[in-house]
Amino acid sequence: MPDAPRAQRIPLQSVLHGTSRVDAYAWLRERTNPAVHAYLGAENAYAAAHLDPALQQTLGAELIQRLAPSDDSAPQTIGDYVYQFRLVEGAQYPVLVRWLVTDATTVQSVLDMPAEAAGHSYFKLGGWRISPDAQLIAFLIDDNGSERFRLHIRRIADGTPCVTPIDDVYYGLAWSPDNSCIYFVRPDEAWRPCAVMAWQFATAAAKAERIYYEPDERFNVDLSASGDGLHLIVGSYSAQTAEVWIFTSQSAHNLGCMAPRVEGIEYSIAMAGRRVYLCTNQDAPDFSLFSKLLDEASWTPVIPPRTDTLIEHITALAGYIVAWVRRAGLQHIEYLAHGSTAIQTVTFADPAYSLVDLDTHVYASDTLVYGYATPVTPTITTAHVLQTGQTTVLKRDSLGCPHNPADYVIERVQVPARDGTLIPMTLVRHIDVACNGTAAALQIGYGAYGANLNIGFVVERLSLLERGVVLAFAHIRGGGEGGRHWYLDGKLAQKQNTFNDFIDCGEYLIAQQYTSAARLACYGRSAGGLLVGAVVTQRPELYRAAIALVPFVDVINTMCDPSIPLTIPEYEEWGNPNIPVEAAWMEAYSPYDHVRTQRYPALLLTAGFQDPRVSYWEPAKWIAALRHVVPAGTYYLVTDMHAGHAGKSGRTAIMADRAIEYTFLCQQLALPLSPIYREEPS
Repeated sequence: MPDAPRAQRIPLQSVLHGTSRVDAYAWLRERTNPAVHAYLGAENAYAAAHLDPALQQTLGAELIQRLAPSDDSAPQTIGDYVYQFRLVEGAQYPVLVRWLVTDATTVQSVLDMPAEAAGHSYFKLGGWRISPDAQLIAFLIDDNGSERFRLHIRRIADGTPCVTPIDDVYYGLAWSPDNSCIYFVRPDEAWRPCAVMAWQFATAAAKAERIYYEPDERFNVDLSASGDGLHLIVGSYSAQTAEVWIFTSQSAHNLGCMAPRVEGIEYSIAMAGRRVYLCTNQDAPDFSLFSKLLDEASWTPVIPPRTDTLIEHITALAGYIVAWVRRAGLQHIEYLAHGSTAIQTVTFADPAYSLVDLDTHVYASDTLVYGYATPVTPTITTAHVLQTGQTTVLKRDSLGCPHNPADYVIERVQVPARDGTLIPMTLVRHIDVACNGTAAALQIGYGAYGANLNIGFVVERLSLLERGVVLAFAHIRGGGEGGRHWYLDGKLAQKQNTFNDFIDCGEYLIAQQYTSAARLACYGRSAGGLLVGAVVTQRPELYRAAIALVPFVDVINTMCDPSIPLTIPEYEEWGNPNIPVEAAWMEAYSPYDHVRTQRYPALLLTAGFQDPRVSYWEPAKWIAALRHVVPAGTYYLVTDMHAGHAGKSGRTAIMADRAIEYTFLCQQLALPLSPIYREEPS
């Protein structure tokens, strides 16, 4: 087997607030340097040799077999047509098709994704919109993982292009009502979405014109359309401040700012005709809701501030406003008829679940569409008619393997943190797994941006559950599960709470005999990778193994470089390194800045060479430093040279990434090579 790679040390000195800093591996940022490619290739070869290739192949095949051979998405009605993604057996990507609402016998291809992906090692559909006359489709394609999309406009009837595609486009599309103009978002050189463009593509030689620009580098621009398509909603959002403008979608006429930005005040807008709803945290930490007509000056209260309920976002339909809320960490749906204050609520009985706004609602018919899943129940897509309360299951996700949710136990526990705060944790295990300290466990966390940890159904996790692994989802501060204060208590100067909470949850798992330190692993992606890096640095003896996917671990160097995509908008999440006290916050936990002589858990790190969010060199530099300081440790770095932040694309191709992760867990946690609780077909 190859020896562990050793990256060359080329010290680069800098000074931050009077303190000298030396970065021995800064040269790994040289994207075109052959030595960088050689080092990443050597790390890939080392990982491939030590992560059992035969087991990877076996696990990869097992994971693919868990997928239904073919699959169709839930149908979505847009105008006179019903749209659906259809995936045939053996395909990596689906085909978007449609049929008339009044005639389901004639099916028309709208977008052939397998054909679009041909010849590319990576493929992502970044969004699509059908023109109001149903004759055209606008869509965004990323073919290298960089999230630098190309905008296409095609005629649906024959698939012919209407325009020469435009490169370097960000997420967000909207049409003008007369089908002549497409609106899209442009990023700047640092890949910050900063402008909304209007392109009268039907006019020969017409160039896209900018209708909105955000100069403040802390803010990202977002574009959406009202449910009736008559208005554009353009928002500028930083981590703690918002400003939203409304335009007519026909002429891009600016109808004004809904509320001028005030530092620390966040709000969002939804529209139903000329009625505007404003969801804001002004005088309401967990948000309240107001309403007015476009030509009115003052706002009318709709939902008052509540201390036990967080409004996460709102959806406007022709007759109702819908609030997606969270109470006691769990999601619910609330809705009111326009002009009413009588709140109706949709609740769910499971102890832990995931509720997803699928954004495929039928605006005019007041039909709300959502996805519901538990950690052991595949997603159920449901249409809910708000006026009658009638619900229809549009789709139950199917599997390619036998599965009985009743064979699993889901628990929601409250873990006392060291400062007395109760931290929710969702635990999932097979019913036959005993809590006597002998089981393996995987502790999963994120804890940033106010985001909620996904505890929906992930089919590949059955391969862990069937091997007797306890899954532990830690809903730590920095996330949003406990309301707005939960997020604020885990960011900036309070960031250490995030790591303490996760460590305390790990200790709980051991104390309550769900597992032992010898069989406990932790797992996080992106900002969750920072979580993993900080935790294994601060408490390495607590874990046998750790997986950090595309981890943000070189905090100070990244935040000091505004040329790196998305850095400046992150100041309000992590801190501004130009301010000494805020630089000290980040330096205190940055994993790359705290590599020291101690026994680390076995580590699996991943990177995407095209990643615009967390640069590949962050995990590469960290593992290089680990090998230098603690050369006897077990460390693997897998860099996908043809992917970005999300890893591989393609329905079965992504299972190759999971197979690497699960091979690592099998080897480090002594998991059985085959499932021990696998169900037999009935």
